Amino acid sequence: MIITVGDSRVGKSTVTKLLIDLFQYQVKRIKVYNHDNRQRLKAYERVVKIETLDFFRDDTDKMLNNFNDDQLDIILVDMPGQYIDKTCQYIVQSDLFDLLREYEWKLTFLQPISHRKDCVNSLDKLIKFATNNANYVVAKNHYFDTRFSEYQESIQTKFHQIGGTEIELSALHRDHYEALERTSKPYSLCYTDTSIYLVYRSYIYYWIKNFNNSVLSNNTAIQYLGL
Repeated sequence: MIITVGDSRVGKSTVTKLLIDLFQYQVKRIKVYNHDNRQRLKAYERVVKIETLDFFRDDTDKMLNNFNDDQLDIILVDMPGQYIDKTCQYIVQSDLFDLLREYEWKLTFLQPISHRKDCVNSLDKLIKFATNNANYVVAKNHYFDTRFSEYQESIQTKFHQIGGTEIELSALHRDHYEALERTSKPYSLCYTDTSIYLVYRSYIYYWIKNFNNSVLSNNTAIQYLGL
């Protein structure tokens, strides 16, 4: 079970979509829940079933029922930004950690980060709450930064000590990203879409390839993400 967490507009839905493509490529049996009312995952409804979910309005029984599904490899939940406290509250109220252990599922928190200190603070809060009940993957979003000094100075050592691992999302120019989103198609189909300029498609192709390489060259990330 993978839950994307973190601040608004740091790349949670983008990373979620890239992972869906990767899971599809590896023929993983996945279930996706979207907690974001902006419908950022709508383009993926053609390749995988996506259900809306509200952690905070008693709407999670359908997700918990998946724990008993032997035909399912991955449960992927895309959370909205700024909801760390409420997510932790839900986990306590639903006894989620105990349920995961009972049904022999593993939980991974996936958090994209930018240069902002808020990212570090939310990651630290999550680690203190979940401790060893979960695995942790940080996605360094290079659209915002390449150094991540706040992360490196404040929490990186602690993060590695608890077994956390890092992947990278390389920078993609805003024009290329907007062209990608305008197609309303899964990312894996966009670099062959002739409605996008050829040079843009080239950048998009290598952006996706670089993300996949970052994940698939990291044995810990492979394990934590169910690949």
